Amino acid sequence: MMYKKVAIIGDVGAGKTCLINTLSQISTLDTDVLSSVDIGKKMTTVGIDYGRINLDDETALGLYGIPGQERYSFLWEYVNQSLYGIVLLYKASEGLSFQSTQVLLDHFKPAQNRVPCVVALTHAESVEAEQLGEITQQINQLLLENHIKAPVMPVDARSFDSCVSVLQALAAIGLYQYPD
Repeated sequence: MMYKKVAIIGDVGAGKTCLINTLSQISTLDTDVLSSVDIGKKMTTVGIDYGRINLDDETALGLYGIPGQERYSFLWEYVNQSLYGIVLLYKASEGLSFQSTQVLLDHFKPAQNRVPCVVALTHAESVEAEQLGEITQQINQLLLENHIKAPVMPVDARSFDSCVSVLQALAAIGLYQYPD
């Protein structure tokens, strides 16, 4: 069986753990603990979340969710080896933190490493269409500045079908951008 790694990255509360729990066909490993500071939710990830989904009889994806804070960059290095793709999650209902995203992009270097990337907007259903358009424009500008070609799409991290659409987009751009 061919095994491929997908990094799920983004800020605190973006939905990384939820997306992995929704997609995984195995019991997930999650490293959530009670947060000691107010981050807008009770639990926070302090290590690598892991899940796995079989795409077919011959291909499985390992889903690696990592904390977005730079103090966890030692985990980023492990996940960044031999990546099949990157899913960058944004919580659309909050202000975008481009500084922390830039740190992640500088580390993972999707364009330089020729790793397909998809940007998925969580909590998009609670944002007005005009604001969602502005957020998408801002993200597209950031991607352009980093020479990254990636779709920006809404995702409901609680919905299996919605999460699968993100993986389908990742596979499609991987075949298009970086054919074997």
